[in-house]
Amino acid sequence: MKTISISDYAYKYLDYMFCRAAKEYRPEFSLTDWDNLNNRLNQMEKTNKISRAAMADKFIDLANEFTTTETKERVGAAIMFAAARYNAFEAFSKSSNLSKDRDDAINWYTREYKRMLEANMEDLLNTGNKPKIS
Repeated sequence: MKTISISDYAYKYLDYMFCRAAKEYRPEFSLTDWDNLNNRLNQMEKTNKISRAAMADKFIDLANEFTTTETKERVGAAIMFAAARYNAFEAFSKSSNLSKDRDDAINWYTREYKRMLEANMEDLLNTGNKPKIS
């Protein structure tokens, strides 16, 4: 009998949320497309590169260090500011005309953040566990 861990559930739920998001963004998007995309991402993560989850854990570890001297609210605000600053840089480096693409980029990042926040809140509500973040 296979035991399903909380992380298995969370990954399946995140898959569902991201697939739903992709379908909203591109109505012709299918589950097969999602499976293909997931397989490519999994192959990329099997290389010697650090996984997205491991990178997130490192950011959270650093945030936890800051909570020894700062409030969670200040740390959270700093994380959001850092993400916004980095995502603005990312959008600038990807776009040949950010002035033209600005609203599309903002809408995309806003939708993605909302979906990630919803998925993480849903995970916490479903597990009934307090997060390990200080």
